[in-house]
Amino acid sequence: MQRTLILLGLLAISCPAFAAPPTVEISYRESLDTGCAFVRGYKINKEWKEELKQNLGRFNDMWAKVGPTLLHTTETITGKQFTQKKITAHLTLCDLPSQSMFGVAVNMRYALASFTKNPVPMRYKVSVLYHEVLHKFVADHMPAKSALLSQYPSENPRVRGHLHLLALQKAVYLKLGMKAELSEVIDIDSQLPDGFYKRAWQIVNQSEDGYIKYVEELNANEP
Repeated sequence: MQRTLILLGLLAISCPAFAAPPTVEISYRESLDTGCAFVRGYKINKEWKEELKQNLGRFNDMWAKVGPTLLHTTETITGKQFTQKKITAHLTLCDLPSQSMFGVAVNMRYALASFTKNPVPMRYKVSVLYHEVLHKFVADHMPAKSALLSQYPSENPRVRGHLHLLALQKAVYLKLGMKAELSEVIDIDSQLPDGFYKRAWQIVNQSEDGYIKYVEELNANEP
């Protein structure tokens, strides 16, 4: 615990002053969902669209309240900058998972009471948006040969691909005093299909301050 406090304190003091982190523009384009549904042979119910539209302003407000702070703290802790100045995040109701390979997209279905009897909290979807934004940041600053990843050669690539990301997310949440939000993220992530996130969190959380070494590796990597 002492190591954690010292490290994060030093990083906060020593990191250079950066320009503002990227702005994130959140949008829901019904035409994109219509095209996705057609291609995949999937039906998007009218009730889902209506509920999402009703909550779009709330979701934007929630991100506006915490999102810029999450991004700024990401840069502060790592001493690295986001390479984008603007990020567009598309919300979707199609049957595709949240992803960042072709731009940031967040699937909102499981946050809707019209879709599931037990919707996840909307603030969890805010964390998913942050998660997806982090993917490019981590990719941009990941060492070409990670000594830490070399310790897990037999793990699934999706597990390996999330170790630094989840460790960084944990570091940011703890620095901001968002322990309840972090616990919620770990709990819900660990229930996702295939178990990749659950396994990645298990590795990151193997010891109280084990996550710090992943953040240190990102911090040490030269661009």
